[in-house]
Amino acid sequence: MTVIAAGHLCMDLTPHLAGHEPGMEPGVLYAVGALKQQLGGSVANTGGTLARLGERVDVHATIGDDELGRVCRRMVEQTVSERAHLATSSLGTSYSIVIEHGGHDRTFWQYEGANADFDPRRVDLGPDVDLFHVGYPSLLPVLCRDPLALAEAFEQAKAKGITTSLDQAHVADGSVAAEVDWAGWFRQTIPHTDVWSPSWDDMTSALRLEGEPTRERLTELAYTMLGWGAAVVQLSAGSSGFVLATASRERLERAGSVLSPVAAQWADQSLWFAAESIDSPSTTVGAGDALTAGLLRAMRLGLSPDAAGAFARDVVGRHLRGEDLGSMTGERR
Repeated sequence: MTVIAAGHLCMDLTPHLAGHEPGMEPGVLYAVGALKQQLGGSVANTGGTLARLGERVDVHATIGDDELGRVCRRMVEQTVSERAHLATSSLGTSYSIVIEHGGHDRTFWQYEGANADFDPRRVDLGPDVDLFHVGYPSLLPVLCRDPLALAEAFEQAKAKGITTSLDQAHVADGSVAAEVDWAGWFRQTIPHTDVWSPSWDDMTSALRLEGEPTRERLTELAYTMLGWGAAVVQLSAGSSGFVLATASRERLERAGSVLSPVAAQWADQSLWFAAESIDSPSTTVGAGDALTAGLLRAMRLGLSPDAAGAFARDVVGRHLRGEDLGSMTGERR
């Protein structure tokens, strides 16, 4: 069977600054080092991790008809899946310029580009698809402007017995996404969403919530999210850990071919997982996507909820340490 990884895709361009702060003084030349190019976005991160965990992944995204798009296509086919259904747009390929300040959080200059033309209703849901994952609706303008777009796509998938999955991204001030009534958007979309795996930051930026992500607040918000109609919620908060909460058996029985067979085992769960302590991570980029991929893979393997959470946490730990995921492939159900 096949997993579809769809939605946001971009190229991350990171100049090596050798410890120097980037300058903006007009007329001055600032020396930088080599440029690192890598794929970014949910499609590359979650889809790529699923592929490394042994899943058969079909990629669906939109790129520009430009040289950067051709580079992006080649990298997707080499590192994520040869089954890359990449539509082309007259808009340029999306990219982010990543400025890594020494000792500070990274700065991103992002061009949404062809992501503005991605529409999940155009995704071909073939007969061998049993899991449909979409990432980063706040970075996909069609989904922001039309609150029914993803609901309709997921409704079509569920009519075919496909399990649906959604991940969020931060809602930036001043963006198109900042104008969306996300509480209303969730109420329309989440009844058709089986697995929902955002971060605390994703949700609080969308809902304009404040406060620290304590275990109690994460659990409370997770149950609010279940109340909007999700079957499974995985709500994470980086080094604080994550909660895995599930709905009733009746809801899980309607959660597509991946979850319906294990509805009784997965029903009415509330589990807390402390984050693994890693002193010097190799990278933190894509950690949330790795957690999502770990959960989805665990479900495909038929693991119990507590084993699935532990598996997802292990995937993140290996990702943060830069370790190979090949030994975690397990056996397909």
